[in-house]
Amino acid sequence: MFGKGRRGFTILAGLLALAGVTAAVFYVVSQPRTLRLAVGPLGSEDARMAAGFVQGLNREKSQIRLRLILTEGSEESARKVDAGDAELAIVRPDIALPAKADTALITRRSFPFLITDKESGIGRIADLRGRRVGVVRNPQGNIALLRLVLAQYEVGPQDVEIVGLTPDEIVPAAKERRIDAFFTVNAVGARAGGDGAGRLRSAWGEDPVLIPIREADALAARIRTIETGEIVRGALGGDPPRPSENLPTIAVTSRLVAAQDLDEDVVGNLVSALLGLRVTLAAELPQIQALETPATDKDAPLPVHAGAAAFIDGEQKTFFERYGDWFYLGVMGLSLLGTGAAGLLGRESAARRRQAMMGLDRLLAILPQIRATTDLEALDNYRAQADAILLEVLGDFGEGNLDSSAIAAYRLVFDQVSRAVVEAKIRAAAVQI
Repeated sequence: MFGKGRRGFTILAGLLALAGVTAAVFYVVSQPRTLRLAVGPLGSEDARMAAGFVQGLNREKSQIRLRLILTEGSEESARKVDAGDAELAIVRPDIALPAKADTALITRRSFPFLITDKESGIGRIADLRGRRVGVVRNPQGNIALLRLVLAQYEVGPQDVEIVGLTPDEIVPAAKERRIDAFFTVNAVGARAGGDGAGRLRSAWGEDPVLIPIREADALAARIRTIETGEIVRGALGGDPPRPSENLPTIAVTSRLVAAQDLDEDVVGNLVSALLGLRVTLAAELPQIQALETPATDKDAPLPVHAGAAAFIDGEQKTFFERYGDWFYLGVMGLSLLGTGAAGLLGRESAARRRQAMMGLDRLLAILPQIRATTDLEALDNYRAQADAILLEVLGDFGEGNLDSSAIAAYRLVFDQVSRAVVEAKIRAAAVQI
C-alpha cells in the first residue's frame, strides 16, 4: 500500500514538473522578439521611418519589436549588420549594401533629376559642361550618384563643378546664381514630397526646366543598385502641372535589409507587421504608405531574403507545416521510448517479483529439515528464519512486488512450516518422556 502511494506521488510530481516546464517554454516562446535595426543619420527620412516602425509595432503589441541603433548613414549601418551588431538595417543600396543581408522591404523610392531655369540655357545633361551643379552633400552618395549620371553622358569631373550644399542652402545658392542647376535626389519619391517640391519652386520659380535622364535603362543595366523610373506628370504640383508630361529618370531605393541567417519566419512576420502599419500610421507618418515589397524574380538585381520572399509569394509555411515532420518523428520517438520504458519496467518488475519469491524457496528448503529433527534449539532457529522471511514478505507486499496470488502461496507454506514445527516439538517431547 505504502509503495503504491509513493509511486502515485512520484507520478504526480512528474506531471507537475512537466506542466511547469511546458508553462515555462510557452512563456519564453510567447515573449516578443526584439531585433536590432541600424539606421541613420539622426533626423534623416530613414531614421524617421524607423522610429515609426518602433512606435507602430509597440502600439500593436506585435510579437516582433525593434530597437534602434543610430549610425552615421548607410555605410555604417551596413557594417553593423555584417559585423553581427544588428539583425536589420535601412540602407540606400547605391551608397552601401551589406554582404550578409538581403532585402526585406523597400522603404522609400526616389527619382533623382536635374532642375534649372529657362535663363540658364540648359536643356540637356551635355549642356552642363562648364557649369556649376549643386547637390545635397550629405550623404556623400548623392555626389557619387551625380558623377555616375554625368559619366553616362561623358561629362567628366573636369567638365563640371559640383557644389555640395545643405538643404537650407539650396534656395540662396540658386537665387544668388552660385549654381546653374541642381541635382535633387529626394524631392520626388513614390509619393510627392511637399517640402522638397516647395523648396525647388522657391529656388527655380514656378516654371522650372526639368532635365530628364533618358538613358536610365543603360545606367540600370550597368549598375545593379540603380533602377529606371519615371516622374509622373504634376509630381511637383502647379497648374499647369510640373512636369507637364511624364519625365524619364533613374530611381534609387532605401531598403530594409535583414541578415541572411535571421530566421525566415521572423523576417516574414516582420514584413507582414510592417505592411500592416501603412494603415495605422498613415496619419502620423504619411511616408510609410510608400512601403513596397521587392520583386522576388530570380533575375532581380538585388536578392530578397528568403523569409520575405516566402511571405510575398504566399508560400510562408505555418508552424505545423514547418515542424510537422519533427512532431511526427517526435511522436514516433516517444512511442518507441514508451515501449522501451514499459519493457524495461516490466523486466524490472519481474525481477523484483522473482527476488521477492525467493523466500518461498527458502521456506520449502527448511520444511523437510524441520520434519527430520527433534532438536528444540534447531526448531527455534528454523522458526526464527521463517519469521524473518515473513517480515521480508510483508515488506515486498507493501512495495507492490507481490500480488495476492503470491501471498496466498506464502500463506500456504507458512502454515506448513508452523504445523511442521509444532509436530516436531510434540515428537521431541515424546522422546524425552
